[in-house]
Amino acid sequence: MEVRIAVDNTDKVLEELEQQCRAALEACGNQAVTHAKSNITSAGRVDTGALRNSISHQVQDDTCYVGTNQEYAIYNEYGTGIYVENGTGRQSPWAFQDKNGEWHMTHGMRPIHFLKNAISEHVDEYKKIIEQQLKG
Repeated sequence: MEVRIAVDNTDKVLEELEQQCRAALEACGNQAVTHAKSNITSAGRVDTGALRNSISHQVQDDTCYVGTNQEYAIYNEYGTGIYVENGTGRQSPWAFQDKNGEWHMTHGMRPIHFLKNAISEHVDEYKKIIEQQLKG
């Protein structure tokens, strides 16, 4: 028995698969942004809302990046002072003045891993999003 393919739709199939993969990454990125913003809110780290509002995602090729352009985000993600995970933070307390002119003494700020946890705690959810998108 001989089978002949009259029409080769390989290019169309690959193009559709690429579009579905990109759509899946976009959906995962949107969901990860939602989780990251929720992490900041639930940790009580919302002052002006600038950090929370700056979180976004970007899909490039076959990768989805989730992050923020706020320079101080790293301090919320990894902590400061004695709370920095790798022990390289400042070990002595320091004082700072808040926006109302009040002085405070601190040993640092605990990390909340708002970005890391937005990904690592929801892997199964992202798998389901990808599966659903590729089935559609």
